[in-house]
Amino acid sequence: MTGKGGVGKSLVSAALAVRSAQRGDRTLWVEMSESPRGGYLFEDFRPQYDLVPVRDQLWAMNLRLQPAIEEYLSVAFKVPFVTRLIARNTLFQILTGALPGLDSLIPLGKIWYELGRRRGRQPYWDRIVLDAPATGHALAMLRFPQAALDMVKSGNVADRSHEIDQILGDESLTSLIAVSTLEELPVDETAELIESVHQETSYRFAAVVCNSVFPEIGQDEQTRFDAWLEGRDDAAIDGRFGAERDIVRKRLQWLESRRQEQQRWLAQLGSVKVPLARAPWIPMAREADVLHALVEEFARP
Repeated sequence: MTGKGGVGKSLVSAALAVRSAQRGDRTLWVEMSESPRGGYLFEDFRPQYDLVPVRDQLWAMNLRLQPAIEEYLSVAFKVPFVTRLIARNTLFQILTGALPGLDSLIPLGKIWYELGRRRGRQPYWDRIVLDAPATGHALAMLRFPQAALDMVKSGNVADRSHEIDQILGDESLTSLIAVSTLEELPVDETAELIESVHQETSYRFAAVVCNSVFPEIGQDEQTRFDAWLEGRDDAAIDGRFGAERDIVRKRLQWLESRRQEQQRWLAQLGSVKVPLARAPWIPMAREADVLHALVEEFARP
């Protein structure tokens, strides 16, 4: 899952991971962030590189580049102390920063490793939900396997890139999902991301989750509701709000104007020809409460 920063990507991915665990699937939720949100979404949870149990059937980790490099080198050199000296050496960090694609290969390689783990003859994980970086970095990650195969024809990098390319391209195994709010910049960035991925790689997005969608309050009586918003008296509605009527009407006018604006951006987002799903606007302050409410929404038939 990816999306422009600030659209609720971590929230939506965490909610999908919780739903997976609730259905009985052994699930791993992976954040890729230097400022992880997991500690706000899950109470009594401290994000870290090592896998941590969050609740029944759900584990989580924060996949950061530096510890991922150290783990990779520990496998290569088989001496943890030497590994730390190499990985934390300033010159080594400069060199790895200059190597194109290393920040994509190492994290993707970690996911590839987790996919390959087994419990007896069964996969260790039933589902892995990856809260990938924001759109720009995510695009670089998705470009990397095929770009690496164009440059390197044999060796460890080529082998890993080929395996990762197969995983990302197998729609029965992997779903690419974008998260967007229905606003100009997120919609434009989401559309550009999907177009770039579809044109430059063999991968395809399975869905776009439109997050924080405002409700249609009028529902089956939208005409009547619109008339009340415009100032027309309505005994039943006026009676419901009493002395607070004008305050409530002003707030609902704002909400309805935002909802209509969202519908226009929703129509534009429909041009990407990728299935659209909706996650509702949830007016709660604590992120853990928002997550709980969103999981309940996802559980509805």
